[in-house]
Amino acid sequence: MRVELEKKAWILDEIGEVEWFMLSQLPESADFNRSEKARRRILPEVCDDEDVAADWRDYARPELEARFRDEIRVVASDLRRVEELLKKGKSGSQFRLKVPVEHAETWYGVLNQARLILNEEHEVVETEVSLMSGELVPTAIEEQQWLIMVQYRIYGALQEFLLTHLMESP
Repeated sequence: MRVELEKKAWILDEIGEVEWFMLSQLPESADFNRSEKARRRILPEVCDDEDVAADWRDYARPELEARFRDEIRVVASDLRRVEELLKKGKSGSQFRLKVPVEHAETWYGVLNQARLILNEEHEVVETEVSLMSGELVPTAIEEQQWLIMVQYRIYGALQEFLLTHLMESP
């Protein structure tokens, strides 16, 4: 996968089939309603004071939920504009996705949300730490966990690109 930057868009080009599968899963991966763990990670209780917590649930949480759903919809809409590339001499499909620059912060947020949920549900960071320390051998990791770790890394790489090249620093 290659990332390019134009004046009004950023482009993911030469996306392989596996990479495209991971990207196409982004709206689902960022869905905080997919599990109770995901919901608690993205919309945690704010404090032990029941009055404050009730105000949070009644006033702040619904607005955040609506904002998060809207952001996921924007990303899903962008993903539907993918183009399949027909490349001579290459096996498998490749894809190209052009995203408006003004969607960079939305994408960053949805990627972050997806990474938080993936880590909460699958303990990605803990698995990577165990691999690096030698406590866990690569052959002990199931294929599904490897794929989730790859997905987590792809999302992180895209966040890094967005932060470095498209998002304004405070």
